[in-house]
Amino acid sequence: MKVMVVDDEPLARERMLRLLEQCDSVTGCSTASNGQEALEKLAAAPVDLVLLDIRMPGMSGMEVAERLSQGSQPPAIVFCTAYDDYALEAFKVQAMAYLLKPVKRDALNRALLQARQLNRAQINALASAELAPVLVVQTGRGKERIPLTDVFYFRADQKYVTAQCRQGERVCDLSLKQLEDRWPEQLVRIHRHTLVVKSLLERLTRDADGGYEVHLRGLSTPLIASRRYAREMKALFSDG
Repeated sequence: MKVMVVDDEPLARERMLRLLEQCDSVTGCSTASNGQEALEKLAAAPVDLVLLDIRMPGMSGMEVAERLSQGSQPPAIVFCTAYDDYALEAFKVQAMAYLLKPVKRDALNRALLQARQLNRAQINALASAELAPVLVVQTGRGKERIPLTDVFYFRADQKYVTAQCRQGERVCDLSLKQLEDRWPEQLVRIHRHTLVVKSLLERLTRDADGGYEVHLRGLSTPLIASRRYAREMKALFSDG
């Protein structure tokens, strides 16, 4: 299997590479010194397993795992950290294992064996079920993970973007453009300021003034659609 080591400490990367060199199941190794570098390298050359540090400058290991989980064929994730207080969060982002530094050879071998046993069919099943698109929002209680299937629409209001969810309204850190780029198959724009979840589209109607209204399943109040996006809406409803 192909493995990437992501750690901001050079000595930690070198030690992990020495351990991996002794593993017959590893056919190739690559490294990254931070989260952004890891995502860029993985986009160009995917691997089967990522050995991922958690506390790194800039993008944390948790954020990297969150981004990777949204891919169609995400790699297996094993967190390697000196801290034991992230275990619960690690398994929330579908981490396969959680190893404490300094990582022991036996523990690493067990994680590699587990990754080998996780075949492609299982990965695809996890990707479609457990690893469905998830929105991370900031609340007064901290970060909250909301499945995209629980969102009705996103709306931009001045400098904020809010998500109207089954759990209520939440403030989103991403812009509409970023949301649109992240989930182009799941979201569709009906207005300059509004994105809706495509799977919830129910019908398109005209109001008394000749304007367009989009009705979503599970939402009693229709949303205003601008004429600019009316043609795309008509096409979607025609296809459906």
